[in-house]
Amino acid sequence: MSIKSLAEKIGMDYESVIEDFCGDVSALKNALKAFPSSGNITALKECVANKDSEGIKREAHRIRKSAEKLGLGELKTAASRLEEVNAEKVPGDADHLERLFESAVKAIEEENF
Repeated sequence: MSIKSLAEKIGMDYESVIEDFCGDVSALKNALKAFPSSGNITALKECVANKDSEGIKREAHRIRKSAEKLGLGELKTAASRLEEVNAEKVPGDADHLERLFESAVKAIEEENF
């Protein structure tokens, strides 16, 4: 699979991201390889379970920054929502963020760079 195909699969704005990486496909591949370790979904889930607003914000922020760097708009938006912690919406928003993150991680890990 090409990076463009992967980009489509994970919702990446490829043209914008490759421009941000100054056309350096190798650097983009390295950033994609690092993405799975950029967020800690387990820590986020623990923070949600413990109603730790600051922890939720912290973990969501880490994911948002990584998603932003890779042009993952839907994931970035989901993480941004959690950064603005709303106690009633957190569990549903966290589940949505987890699904998006895990889906992107799976697609990236399946890619054989």
